[in-house]
Amino acid sequence: MKTDQLSWDEFYKESKNRSSLPSKIDAFNRLVAHTKNFFVISGYGAFTPGYLLIISKEFLPSFGLVEEDKLNELNFLIKIIQESIDQEINRNSVVFEHGMCACIGGLDRAHLHIMSVPKETNENSISDAIDFTLYSRKAGIEYIEYNNYKLQNLHDINHIYEDLISKKEKSDEFKIVGKLLKKKDIQNLPTESWPTVTLNHINKGGHYVYFKSDFENASFLTTNNFETQFGREVVYHNELILNKDFKNKVEKLQSANKNLNIWRWQHYTFEEDILHSMKIGKKGLDKLREKYQIDYKNFELQVI
Repeated sequence: MKTDQLSWDEFYKESKNRSSLPSKIDAFNRLVAHTKNFFVISGYGAFTPGYLLIISKEFLPSFGLVEEDKLNELNFLIKIIQESIDQEINRNSVVFEHGMCACIGGLDRAHLHIMSVPKETNENSISDAIDFTLYSRKAGIEYIEYNNYKLQNLHDINHIYEDLISKKEKSDEFKIVGKLLKKKDIQNLPTESWPTVTLNHINKGGHYVYFKSDFENASFLTTNNFETQFGREVVYHNELILNKDFKNKVEKLQSANKNLNIWRWQHYTFEEDILHSMKIGKKGLDKLREKYQIDYKNFELQVI
């Protein structure tokens, strides 16, 4: 059993001699491109097209630990992937990272998500999606006390909070410990200083979440320790707000499984969309080679 599910060596070994894109997805055949220090794969759970991840070749738990002389390379990769998504499928994109999250079985390396969003995406739709995600997770609520018991399970908290609080019903039997967070409560580090501004927090053993949209007021860099896949859930709710076809697709999938959370890649991988995202990434990056030929050469960018 392979312990590092984001291993550069494994992805490269599976794909270096590939003559065409795969017809079926497995763990390590999703490589799209690579540079000196980073590589790009198509991500599991591609519920929006063009979903790609940038991963560090070196084993680092977050981009906050990447050496400063490698940041130009990283920022260039982000730029051309977002440009590729725009030119190939006419969609905008957001970028997010769960720093120090140990997302995959407790063993992880730095990985940055780039997911497409509709052109109609605006500051209000992203802001609403962030607040809805915070509410759905009851972020900031530590626990609810009931008859000297601490109820910490999210299902229990949701049931009590929504039945008692949102309906304005009063009960002295329940005590809510914590405060339900809103977007403004989590914008506590400057997004423009990601990832270097996170270093002090990391050195103290802290986690962070970075989410960058086209709108500064609908972006955040927070030291709050959220459950993983927060960024994916924000993108999911934004897509539901703006995309009727996606909403219909979700309703159809959930009618077959009421417990399905589309935004969790473990629940639904969207295999055909993973393959489509690989094609989008490869085609888009190949097209940009001439435009950015100096940077392609300097950063040793290879499209697989």
